[in-house]
Amino acid sequence: MSQQPKGRGRARGRSGPRPEEVSSGASFAPAPAAPAPAPVAAARPAPPPGLSAQAGVAGPPGDQQNTGRGVGRAVERGGAAQQAGDPGQLSERMAGLRVGGEASGDRGGLQRKLLRFQLANVRPEGAAGKKGSSGAPVQVMTNFVRINTEDKWCAYQLAADFRPMLGAKPLREKLLNDAQQVPKPFVYDGGCLYTKQPLAPAEGVKFAASIKSWSGEVAIRQVGVIEKNTPQWLHLMNVVLGKTQSHLNMQMVGRNFYYPDQATKLPQHRMEVWPGFEMAIKPSDGPLMLHVDVSHKIIHMSTVLDVMYDMYNRNPGNFQAAATDALVGQIVLTRHNNKTYRIDAIEWDKRVTETFPRYNKSTRQSEEISLAQYFAQTYNVNLSDSEQPILMSKPRKRDLPPTKGGRREQAENVLLPPEVCFMTGLTDEMRADRNLMKDLATFTRIDPSTRCGKLVKFASTMAQNRECQRVLGEFGLAVAPNAVEATARQLAPETVQMTKPIRVDPERADWDNALKGNGMFQPVNCKNWIFVYSQRDEQAAADFCQKLSRASQSLGMSFGEPYVLAVAQDRDQLWVKTIEENIDQGLDLVFCLLPSNKKQRYDSIKRLCVLTKTIRNPAKVMSVATKVALQISCKLGGVAWAVSIPMKRTMIVGMDTYHDKRQSVSVQGIVFSLNETFTQYYSYSPIVKGGKAELHNRLEVGFNLALQKFREKNGDLPTRIILYRDGVGDSMLEEVKNSELLQLKQSLSKIYGERMSSLGFKAIVVKKLVSSRMFRKQGSQLRNPAPGTVLDDVITMPNFVDFFLVSQYVNQGTVTPTHYNMIEDVNDANIKPDQVQQLTYKLTHLYFNWPGTIRVPAPCHYAHRLAYLVGQNLMEEPSPQICDRLFFL
Repeated sequence: MSQQPKGRGRARGRSGPRPEEVSSGASFAPAPAAPAPAPVAAARPAPPPGLSAQAGVAGPPGDQQNTGRGVGRAVERGGAAQQAGDPGQLSERMAGLRVGGEASGDRGGLQRKLLRFQLANVRPEGAAGKKGSSGAPVQVMTNFVRINTEDKWCAYQLAADFRPMLGAKPLREKLLNDAQQVPKPFVYDGGCLYTKQPLAPAEGVKFAASIKSWSGEVAIRQVGVIEKNTPQWLHLMNVVLGKTQSHLNMQMVGRNFYYPDQATKLPQHRMEVWPGFEMAIKPSDGPLMLHVDVSHKIIHMSTVLDVMYDMYNRNPGNFQAAATDALVGQIVLTRHNNKTYRIDAIEWDKRVTETFPRYNKSTRQSEEISLAQYFAQTYNVNLSDSEQPILMSKPRKRDLPPTKGGRREQAENVLLPPEVCFMTGLTDEMRADRNLMKDLATFTRIDPSTRCGKLVKFASTMAQNRECQRVLGEFGLAVAPNAVEATARQLAPETVQMTKPIRVDPERADWDNALKGNGMFQPVNCKNWIFVYSQRDEQAAADFCQKLSRASQSLGMSFGEPYVLAVAQDRDQLWVKTIEENIDQGLDLVFCLLPSNKKQRYDSIKRLCVLTKTIRNPAKVMSVATKVALQISCKLGGVAWAVSIPMKRTMIVGMDTYHDKRQSVSVQGIVFSLNETFTQYYSYSPIVKGGKAELHNRLEVGFNLALQKFREKNGDLPTRIILYRDGVGDSMLEEVKNSELLQLKQSLSKIYGERMSSLGFKAIVVKKLVSSRMFRKQGSQLRNPAPGTVLDDVITMPNFVDFFLVSQYVNQGTVTPTHYNMIEDVNDANIKPDQVQQLTYKLTHLYFNWPGTIRVPAPCHYAHRLAYLVGQNLMEEPSPQICDRLFFL
C-alpha cells in the first residue's frame, strides 16, 4: 500500500472502485475521472540531466477509471529479499511485482481496517467520571450530526472468496450483486461483505460464476453477527456512509470526499482548491453521530516533472540535490485515481523505459513490460518524457497485510513517473507569499457561522437525497438534518502575575499591551554579551541596541554594554569564525543579527537569531525589542510572568517527539518543572536511533537527572508527577499506556523505592490534530468560543476520561479545540477532573514567547520547541550546562 500524508491513515473499507481487470492480458476498462487541470502554457526550458529534450506534459486522460487502491500502486514489489529503497537495477527490484488489484483471499486487511475503529479502553482504573463543574455554562453547536438507528438492529459479516482471483473490486461487487445466493441488501468494500439478512445455509454456499472473460467459483461463508459498539459495527457504518457519497457526486481522495467539479481555480498561482468534507461515523458518550467538517484540497496545476524543469532552469549546477531536497517528503496526487502519495526518494538512475517482468493472467506466463507501457495499457496515459526518473513512495508498515505468522509483509514500494504526479499542499516558500495566502484564505478560512451552515446543509442534503436515504435505510440508519448541541463551560479568567497583577481579558486572553511598564515576575540581567551583525546593517544594529536597552528597563532588567562585532562579508564561515574567536565561558549571551534566514547558517550559529528585516520597521521595532528582551531574560533563567497554581511538591512534565525520516532518527523532547510556579524547567532531549527499547532506557536516564535537579532545588522528591504527552494518535494509546508508561513507572519505582506507593502519577495525552469544532451560540449568530471553554460530554469518547478545551483566541476563521485524554491516574484521586481542566488551562498561560494563551499547556510546547531545535538545527544533544534554562525558547 502507498504512503500518505502524516497523521492520515487510509481506510480501505472506504476506498473507491479498483480498475476493472479481466483475465485476458489484465486490461482495465476506462471510466470517468476527475476533471483535467488547465493546460500548462509555458514552454519548457532546456531539459536537465536525466530528462529528455522531447519532454512535454501529458495531461490527465479525459476518460479513465477512477480507481481506489491500485494505480499509484502502479508497480508494487513482491516479497523480494531486497530491502525497500535499496539500490539496484530496476529489473531486479521490479521482479515479481504485482500490478493492480489483489485477491480478497490474500488481503489480510480486515484486522488492519478494524484497527482504525478499535475502541481503545484506556480509562484509568477506578476513574469515577470526567465531568467538571466550574465555570459559566455556554451553549454551543458542534460539527456532529445524529445518526438514528433501529432499536433491534442486526447485521451479518460474510466472507467472499473468488477462485481464480478476480482482482477488480467493481467486477467482484457486480458479480455479488447479480448472484441470487448473496442476501440482499449488502455492502462490499473489496474484502468484507456485510448483509442485513443471514446467509442460508449458514455453513456457506459455493456457485459457479462468470463476468466478462473471467469464469470461476465463488465461495460465500458467514463469519458472524455484527454487534453494536464493536469495531466491525463502526466499520460497517462507515462503509455504508462511503457508499452514499457517490450519489452526491463526490470523489474520495485519501479519507475525505471532495467535489472536483466545483474546484476554484487560482490561475495566477497555478493552483485550484477542491471543496469537500471530512466525515466519519464515530462513537461518543452521547448517541451515535456523524462527524462532518469542511475540508479543502489544494491541487497544483503543475506536475512534478514541471517543477523539476523549473528548478533546473533556475539552478542547473545543483539540480539533483536541490530537487531531492525540495521534493522528498512532499505529498503528490495522481489524478487518474485521485490518490495521494508521499515522495520518499527519487530514483535518478532509473527510467520509465526500463522493463520488469509481469505475470500475464491470460497466458499464465511472465512477460517484460516497461513502466511507460504499463501506464499506457492500464490507464491510457502516454508518457511523453521517456528519460524522466522515477519517484518512489514507501508504504507504511502498519498498512501492510500480515502473513500467516502474524508478521508484516515486506514493504512494497510504489513507483510513479513524475509526469502523472501533481503537487499538493503548500511549501514554506508558498506560505511566505502573502498574496498567495491571502487568496487561499478567501476560500479556506471559514468563520463559524459559514462553517456550521455548510455542514448543516450537507447533512440536510444527505437526509433528503432519495438514494442516500435508500442506502442508509437498507441498514436501518437515518441522518438527522441538524447539528448536535451541547452545554460547555467557560472557566474563569486568570490573573497574570508580573510586578503588578494583570487581569486577563476573558474574550482575547492576551496581555500584550500590559507588558509596557510592567516588570517581569523574576527578571535576570544580561551583563556580559556580544552583538554580532553584518557590517552593512550597522545603523539598524545600533538603533536596535538602543531600543533593547529601553525595553529591558521597562521590564525590570538591564543590559550591559555589548561587545560589538561587525562581520565584513556575509559568508557562513566568517560568521562562525567571528563568534568562535570571541566566545568565552564568562559570556551570558551571543546575539546575532542575521541579514537572512538561511537554515545552514542558523544551524551553525545555534543561538538566538533575529532577522534584520524584523527591525527595519520603526513602528514595530520597540515591540520586537521588548519581546527579545523577555526572551533573552528567560533564556538566562528569568521568569516573565506566572499564574496562581495551588499545587505543592508537584512536577509537571511535557513530552513531544521530532521525527527525521531522512536519517531515521527521532528526538524525544522532555521538559520537567522545577519550581512551584511551574515556570522553570530542566530539559532532556535524547536522539534515538535504536527504536523503542533505546527510547525507554533513555527515558529512565532523563527522569533520573530531572528528579535529582528537583531534589536539589526543593529539598525532596515530588509527591505528584503530571505528564502531558503530545504526539500520540488514537491508534497508539494502548501502546503508550501498556508499554511506555509501564516502563516509566518501573523506572520511577527504582528511584522512589518504598515511597512509590504514595507517589501520585497522572498521564494526559494531548491531541492538537482534531477536526471536532464548537460554535458558541450568541443570539442568532455563531461565534468562536472564548478562551477557557471546556466541553467534557456529548462529543467525548467512551472508555476515555477526556475533554475538549479551547484555550486560545482566534480572530479569523474557526478555532480548533485541543483534545485531552487522561490515560493514567495512580494514587492521585484527590485531584478531580474539574481541577485537571483548570490546571490545563492555567498552563496555557505560561509560554514566554507569547503574552497570551496558546493551544497546549506550556510544558508541551516547550518540549516541542526543544525536540524541533535539536532535530532540525543542532543535530546533537545540548550541553548539560544549559539544560536548566529555556535555551530553546
